[in-house]
Amino acid sequence: MSRFRSSRRLGAAAFAGACVLFLSSYGCSSIQPAVIVEPGASFALAPGQTAAVRGTDTRITFKQVREDSRCPVDVTCVWAGDAKIEILIDPSDPVGPRTLSITPPNNELQAGNLRIRFVGLSPVPRQADGNAPRNYLAEFVVEPG
Repeated sequence: MSRFRSSRRLGAAAFAGACVLFLSSYGCSSIQPAVIVEPGASFALAPGQTAAVRGTDTRITFKQVREDSRCPVDVTCVWAGDAKIEILIDPSDPVGPRTLSITPPNNELQAGNLRIRFVGLSPVPRQADGNAPRNYLAEFVVEPG
C-alpha cells in the first residue's frame, strides 16, 4: 500500500510542477498594450499590434500580411500590384478577421459607426530584397462614418 501512495504522491508532484511551469511561462509572455489612436489621425501597426480608438470601445488588430505583390520601387512594372492584410476588429465582431487591400475601393470598411481605411504598407518592395522577410507596418486612418 505504501508503494501505491508513494507513486500517487510522485504523480501529483509532477502534475503540480507542470502546472507551475505552464503558468509561469504564460505569465511571462509579452502582452503588448493597445496603442491609443485619435479618430481622423493616421497611425501604424506592426503585425500582432492592436490600436484602441479613443472615445469608442473599438480595437483594431493588424493580424498579418496576406499578400504583397506590389511592384518593387526599383523596377518598371505594367501593373502596380497589390498588398492585402488581415485585421480583426473588436469587440466581438461577428464577421471575424477581415481582409483589406491597398487598392481602393477595397482599402476601407465600415465597422459600427467607424470607417477604417488601410492607407499604406511599409517597407516598399525592392528587387534586391527578393523574398527576404520584411518587418511590415500597416498604416490606417479611422474616422467617424
